[in-house]
Amino acid sequence: MGQLYPFHPSPNPAAESSSAKIIDAESMIRKTFEGDPHAGMDMIFRQYYGLLCSHAVRYVSSRAVAEDIVSDILFEFQSKEIYKLVTTSYRAYLFKSVRNRAYDYVKREMSHGSTVIENAMSVAGQHSEQPDSITQFDELHHLIERTINSMPLKRKQVYVMHRFESKKSREIAEEMNLSQRTIEAHIYMAIKQIQAALKEHWLWMAVIILHQQTFY
Repeated sequence: MGQLYPFHPSPNPAAESSSAKIIDAESMIRKTFEGDPHAGMDMIFRQYYGLLCSHAVRYVSSRAVAEDIVSDILFEFQSKEIYKLVTTSYRAYLFKSVRNRAYDYVKREMSHGSTVIENAMSVAGQHSEQPDSITQFDELHHLIERTINSMPLKRKQVYVMHRFESKKSREIAEEMNLSQRTIEAHIYMAIKQIQAALKEHWLWMAVIILHQQTFY
């Protein structure tokens, strides 16, 4: 029987090198803050701004919104002298702050988006006794139905459960065996998709109305 040797996983030079660079950069940034906070912020910006924006985009799906979130966090980091209070790494603190701020943004947009959709349905349903209003109301219903049916399967399932079965994100997460944040991200993307469809629909309606008015 051959001799057994203890197993030692081979080192990953690339991973070790990357970790060492992060530690070195963090150490240099902290030392710079001690002597010159403004220079420290310049280093933070150069080192992390692009990475933080890319991280935020994963949650809010908008580069402009992501940049606003990151800019606000970096401004507070300097103006409130948060760099003096952070005991973990600056990198870890900033990435966590971006995630939390992006999550708060998504929750606000979800609430606002639902209100926009409900208001659109309400406006279309006003004076629904009139033939034109009935037609517009039906068109709106069909538009929303088509938009929902065009969604990726999981997003569609989540939105239908949330919107039409009145289930909370926590309940859907448990039922689908997904995290609550994943469910809320699906709801957010569904609402944004419907909002975009509604916006395009109402723009065309406005063009048609204006076009008709020129003949009277």
